[in-house]
Amino acid sequence: MRNRSIFVTMLVAVAFAGVAKAQTGSGTLGINATVQGSINLAFLTDANGMAVTGTGTSTASLPLGTVSMYGGTVPANVTKTVNGAAISFNLSTPFDVRVDLANSASTTFTLSAMMSAADSVNVWTLGPTNISSGASFAVTSAGVYATAVPYTLKLTVPASAAGAISNSIGFTAVAN
Repeated sequence: MRNRSIFVTMLVAVAFAGVAKAQTGSGTLGINATVQGSINLAFLTDANGMAVTGTGTSTASLPLGTVSMYGGTVPANVTKTVNGAAISFNLSTPFDVRVDLANSASTTFTLSAMMSAADSVNVWTLGPTNISSGASFAVTSAGVYATAVPYTLKLTVPASAAGAISNSIGFTAVAN
């Protein structure tokens, strides 16, 4: 009898332990998101141009280094032209701009460029447009996405100028 009583007590204890472990809980996690269109603008080294430092990014540079009107070394794939005796010299090189689009139905974009600071000494030309004033200029009004488009930067330095030249050109792509 005593063995039965121990056995029944053990069965009851196991049964209650099983019930205690069988407790569960549940819940639901809601997910909400709004997908917004986005544009990526990247500067690339053109096949015929100077190597762009930071190629493939939106913060790149063209490090022309130390240059001079007469003699000196010109960086690879940069063209130097002297404009008459003691007038000025040009440095020019192509670079590419690529604009990519995601999550938008836009088929073209408008690209504009603007010097970060106006330059009254040197002349900065992007393609055929003098952008030295620091105003915003339209580069294209019907840009094609996912295409590397070459643009030529020309810097004209007067013979009377000396010292460091430092500026930057901000580019803005807006979906049409």
